[in-house]
Amino acid sequence: MSKRTVLLGLLIGLSGAIAFGQVGTGVVIAPTNGGDIGLLTMPTADNPRAGQFTLGVYGWLDQRVAAPFFTGDPDSIRTYRHAAGEVSVGLGLTSWWSVFASGGLEERHNRGDWQQGIVNGIPLVGPFDIQEGRKFRVGTKLNFHAENDYDLRVAGWLAADIPVSNATIDIDEQGTVTDVLNSRRADWEWGAAVTKSIFTGMVSYTLSGDHDNDIRVANILRFGFGVEVPVMPMLHVIAEIDRNVLDGGDNPEPDYSMLNLGGRFWIAHTGWAVSAALNTNVDMLFDHGINPAPFGGIVGITYAAWPPAPPPPVVVPAAEAVVEQPPVEAAPAPAPPPPPRPAPRTTSDEIFFDGKAARLTNIAKAVLDGVALRMKNDLNATAVVTGFTDNTGNEKANVELGQKRADAAKEYLVTRHGIDPGRISTQSKGSSDPAYDNASAEGKAKNRRAQIVVTLVSGT
Repeated sequence: MSKRTVLLGLLIGLSGAIAFGQVGTGVVIAPTNGGDIGLLTMPTADNPRAGQFTLGVYGWLDQRVAAPFFTGDPDSIRTYRHAAGEVSVGLGLTSWWSVFASGGLEERHNRGDWQQGIVNGIPLVGPFDIQEGRKFRVGTKLNFHAENDYDLRVAGWLAADIPVSNATIDIDEQGTVTDVLNSRRADWEWGAAVTKSIFTGMVSYTLSGDHDNDIRVANILRFGFGVEVPVMPMLHVIAEIDRNVLDGGDNPEPDYSMLNLGGRFWIAHTGWAVSAALNTNVDMLFDHGINPAPFGGIVGITYAAWPPAPPPPVVVPAAEAVVEQPPVEAAPAPAPPPPPRPAPRTTSDEIFFDGKAARLTNIAKAVLDGVALRMKNDLNATAVVTGFTDNTGNEKANVELGQKRADAAKEYLVTRHGIDPGRISTQSKGSSDPAYDNASAEGKAKNRRAQIVVTLVSGT
């Protein structure tokens, strides 16, 4: 499980590195050797257009290493070749949904120093050459385009590989008696691909069906990265590398990576194309060099309708020149007199303080917020803040306290609301000029105040 997680993380990293290229909405497509639209063996996130028919005929050869019969068996005694031929058809049901089907033949044959090994869960001792029908593959694929980037495509597919033979496998002390290596039950594959411009990342998982006698075949986790580079209008260079991780089953074969390097050539704009590539089993190449040779190849002929040419640009004819007659100038109307300037007006607000304090209360701040709004609406407005006290204490102290109250109101208008301090003047009248009767506690409380008189020059 940890190995599978790491491999999936690598695929995500490759998909995140997708770059920009030159293939856009008019993508030229062709089926893979499995029938769905893609590169050579890897699906991309493309589909045929609605009603478009596709055809593919492929043949390929690759080199494999069987699972060891006994622990410690060297690779050199269990290498074999795998060759196959496949014919596929496909159909675009809508612009984002397609179906495909394929079938063919394949052969597995021992190589060189083969002695014994396990292929597809079946132990094989001595030389073998098994030819059989490939499982009949049917599937469907959905793809989507990013709304803000039509060149970014995402696709998912589901496919079933249906067995075409039902041979019985006998295993006794003499060895294995079989003429088939494909399991007799269906395989199920699901996967996803992300394509951006010329780059594609993909991942798939195949749940393999069992053989006769409940011989379990390993499941296959496959992930890969491919690029298709248009080097000429009719020639694309293609490179693919994928990793196949054989998961579970009885005696799974070693994991392996396959590298394909080749291209695809289109025959004019007919939709027919010829594909060819060399492949190599990367694990065999790194582990043993070219002995035994890890090389193979793939060739194919495909058809998918060439994308239609873009509509011609709309040419808007130039407007006919209009000869304008010079207008007869009329005598200019006298300019209306400017409206009279509004007469200035004043507003007056009062804020109240507690005891001998000069600290602003929340109510006082709310009143000053309204004063600031008026001064902001009239940038020529000025304000005079006058501080007052009740008649408690000596007059000198009262004048100082009144000044502190006026200064507190000014400071709030300047620091809280950004009013220019030059537009605000302050003064103190102490306990003189009381507005209320100091003989009562209520009157004294109301005399502990500051009065803010705003002159609105605009008159509003």
